[in-house]
Amino acid sequence: MFVTRSALALSFTLALAAQDAPSTKTMTQPRYVEGKELVQPADYRTWVFVGASIGLSYSESGSSTGPGRFHHVYIQPEAYRYFARTGRFPEGTILVMEVHEPEQKVSINRQGYFEGERRALEVAVKDGETFEEGWAYFDFANGAKKSARAFAKEMCFSCHRQHGADDNVFTQFYPVLRGLKKKAN
Repeated sequence: MFVTRSALALSFTLALAAQDAPSTKTMTQPRYVEGKELVQPADYRTWVFVGASIGLSYSESGSSTGPGRFHHVYIQPEAYRYFARTGRFPEGTILVMEVHEPEQKVSINRQGYFEGERRALEVAVKDGETFEEGWAYFDFANGAKKSARAFAKEMCFSCHRQHGADDNVFTQFYPVLRGLKKKAN
């Protein structure tokens, strides 16, 4: 009788834990062609918008005209929920960054800046099965390329590893993710 009750209690506990575990089963996964060449993610603009910046640069010399470029960052909804629950990014996480030129004084606008033409489409992927370092970074030539090879480790990975606040991601620049991390811990 004791074994049956213990087994029943264990089954109930495991069922509750599974119910509380964030699911990534339906998450859009990275797709590759020709080995490690990432296919450009589709419909990423329907994903969770986690942050924007303007003029953010890794270079000491800033923009000489205007505020610098706008950056928009999106993440799959499932990866977002997983991060919200655990404070970690799951395997298969994809972060997409669009980079736009700043525009001003168009139509009725006389002050301030808004996003103009897109100039870059870049992607970060967490995939430890495909990439030894666990994360890889890609440039899709502003969407012109339908697939892309990862940058060399020295180009992006090393900087993200050293300066990313959470698991190679610059969450320090995304208030939505910063807030979630505090709640998860």
